[in-house]
Amino acid sequence: MKHLASRTLLLAALAVSGTFAVQAAYADAAAAVAAPTDAELAASVKQALDADQELKALDLKVSSSKAEVTIEGPMTDDQQMFKAGQIAEKVPGVKFVINKMEQKS
Repeated sequence: MKHLASRTLLLAALAVSGTFAVQAAYADAAAAVAAPTDAELAASVKQALDADQELKALDLKVSSSKAEVTIEGPMTDDQQMFKAGQIAEKVPGVKFVINKMEQKS
């Protein structure tokens, strides 16, 4: 009887540990798929900015490092800088936006 109880306990422990291993592997795979590279992120932000005709005309430069996106280029008014920052923040994967747009002279 003790032998049967030991086997049952061992099988239960193996089943539980296997479930955790599968869940951990799935979570790692999902995180790897969900996180775009910096180049992909910069391209996505650039595409989102260029979808706005006013911002597209400014030909803004976009770069990314560790999901922190930097926007550079000229602007004619502060609203363009604000709008570019808002658009960039909405792109999935962006953690922080550094806006270095400067007033055209």
